[in-house]
Amino acid sequence: MTRINCGILPIELTNKHLIAEHREIKRIPNCVSKGRFNLKNQPEKFTLGTGHVKFFYDKLGYLKKRYEELYVECLKRNINVQYYGNSWNDVPKEMMNDYCPTDSDRKLIRQRILEKLTNKKLDNGTF
Repeated sequence: MTRINCGILPIELTNKHLIAEHREIKRIPNCVSKGRFNLKNQPEKFTLGTGHVKFFYDKLGYLKKRYEELYVECLKRNINVQYYGNSWNDVPKEMMNDYCPTDSDRKLIRQRILEKLTNKKLDNGTF
């Protein structure tokens, strides 16, 4: 699983979500730079589940900006993280497109985060 909390400001994320996204977001540029990707059947719209990662293969400019925001937020919270910004160095320039998250994207992610937080609380018997 690769978390991309599309459209959610890093400051809004819990520490757990922030750290996980910081760690996982680099998987996509690493995959693209190694040529282990295929744009066939790439979703036209942001999605969760199947196609979630594939959607971002040609939007690595957006992911790079997002990564930098995540990294800065980790530092602001005094979370000790390694810098992975160099993961974007070897990706083809044509894959470095930007993306502007929609209200629908944000709503989808917020619902998923709430669902995860609620399920965790239920699993722990604290909700």
